[in-house]
Amino acid sequence: MIRMRNKLLLLLVFLLVLSGAGQAQGSDIWNSIQKIEDNKYIINIPDAWKKVTLAEGSGMDFKFDVTGVGIPPLVNGSAMYGFYTVSKVSGKKEAQAMEQNILEFSSFYDRVTEPGYNYDTTSGTIKSGQTGKILHTRYYRRSKVSNYTRYYMVLYAPKTDETYILALNFQYKDPLYDIERTSDLTGYAKEIFAHFELR
Repeated sequence: MIRMRNKLLLLLVFLLVLSGAGQAQGSDIWNSIQKIEDNKYIINIPDAWKKVTLAEGSGMDFKFDVTGVGIPPLVNGSAMYGFYTVSKVSGKKEAQAMEQNILEFSSFYDRVTEPGYNYDTTSGTIKSGQTGKILHTRYYRRSKVSNYTRYYMVLYAPKTDETYILALNFQYKDPLYDIERTSDLTGYAKEIFAHFELR
């Protein structure tokens, strides 16, 4: 009986250690950072992210696969995917960029949203001190049989007269969108945006 209790205690300690290691993963991803340098900005990203080759004319400067890095690899037994992109347009066009982003996700013919919810906005600050507007939305797409959470940060750079769009997109299966809370996707997005810096 005592031997069995000791084995159970050891198993419990082992499970607690494993669970603690999993929770720490989100903050640990920033222990090793790579810098992607452009003439006008620097993207500081976790080493574990993978750079995605872009098709010509994609309209993006960079795209990274963040799948499994600081976010769960699985949600409800299905894969969770994540991608981060950086793009820009000439001029002071924050309002137009916000409208374009809203139009982009609103135009899906098979998009289903929660009653009374379309999107929400907040603000965030990047590493070089500038503040931008963050747009957040979530929805289900029938054709993809998946749920989506998307964050866009729209940021004007007066020095170069350009508006940047930093976008973070997640695809998973969670009809209650509980993963947003349990994995603090908003905090994750804000931390990613906070590592971007303008020269």
